[in-house]
Amino acid sequence: MVNQLGTKFSFDAFAEALSNYGKEAERPAEQNDLIAALLAKAASMSNAGRIGNAINYELAAKSLRRFIDSFTNEERKELLNIPIPTRQSNQPRLVATLQFNHLTPDFLTTYEQWMQQYGKAAQSRLKASTGASLTTVGIYLRHVRAVVNDAIEAGLMSRDAYPFGRNRYVIPAGANVKKALPKADIEKLKAYQPIAGTTEQRSHDLWLFSYFCNGANLTDICRLTWSRVDLKEGKLTFIRQKTARSKKQNQTPIVAHLRPETLAIIERWATTERRPNGYVFPFLTSDMTDRQKKQAVHQTVKMTNKWMAKIAEQLGIEGDTNSYSARHSFATSLLKSKAPLAFISKSLGHTNIKTTESYLGSFDDEEAKAFLEAL
Repeated sequence: MVNQLGTKFSFDAFAEALSNYGKEAERPAEQNDLIAALLAKAASMSNAGRIGNAINYELAAKSLRRFIDSFTNEERKELLNIPIPTRQSNQPRLVATLQFNHLTPDFLTTYEQWMQQYGKAAQSRLKASTGASLTTVGIYLRHVRAVVNDAIEAGLMSRDAYPFGRNRYVIPAGANVKKALPKADIEKLKAYQPIAGTTEQRSHDLWLFSYFCNGANLTDICRLTWSRVDLKEGKLTFIRQKTARSKKQNQTPIVAHLRPETLAIIERWATTERRPNGYVFPFLTSDMTDRQKKQAVHQTVKMTNKWMAKIAEQLGIEGDTNSYSARHSFATSLLKSKAPLAFISKSLGHTNIKTTESYLGSFDDEEAKAFLEAL
């Protein structure tokens, strides 16, 4: 013990060390606060420019805060094993703290059930909360699990207390149903004539641009710069934003050939100042922060989905016409035309052909069987 104190040795320090010998050192309360850890992780992600992840950590923290606050002190103690909080001098009100050791399989199961009933917060006082999907539950809890793993590595939580995994709590995968539109419905969308210059026309054009340009999602379309567009050769080249950070060593550039329809869309909506680093479409500007760009893309997707749903209703299309359906419809149209799976995989920007194979899910049983037999 004397050797451990080294140059900091004093009789007072020695006495304190002796009295605490064999005891586990107390950690500051904030180090054990799971919600604070989620918000800290969000801030770290935001500083690194990973805005999507940052937002998901923030949403997970907000959701858990709502969950904890939905119980009375007595209910929290009985149902969640969270002690009744004591008022601190700097606190205006009692606030229950969710600590890492409160995170048990039973707690997580209760949270999942609550999310399915009340997980989607009401947008006004006049409306009630509604249930969130298992997909949303899975997204939030995968971010919680990441923070728990960090806490274990930092020695803030015992590995024996890890609540996730087999025979403990299994995070739901959610239903990831991918549906392509039938060819007849795609032809209806192609032939549809929206009112010129309206948000309806812009939404319709964005859906078709995605469909014709290898199923590019709206994030990639919004972020497309003029340096990626070769009007002379009639093609555009880009890296999917989804994989730009996570697969820096293995990025697959997507080359989409421009058709008369897509060239017309560019002429209708493109920015007039065509600088190489300038955005092709006017949804983003260079002076926006990463968070503002994320919000602008989100709003563009939201409006596109809203108007495409209205168009689908007019045309009697029952299938989903959201922005993702354009990508899946592109992939399945190629599959039905018997295009090689490797070509489709490259066109979509997949680095693993297994990912492309998952798109077979939209075929009916006979089509899927026939295609798989041909592999």
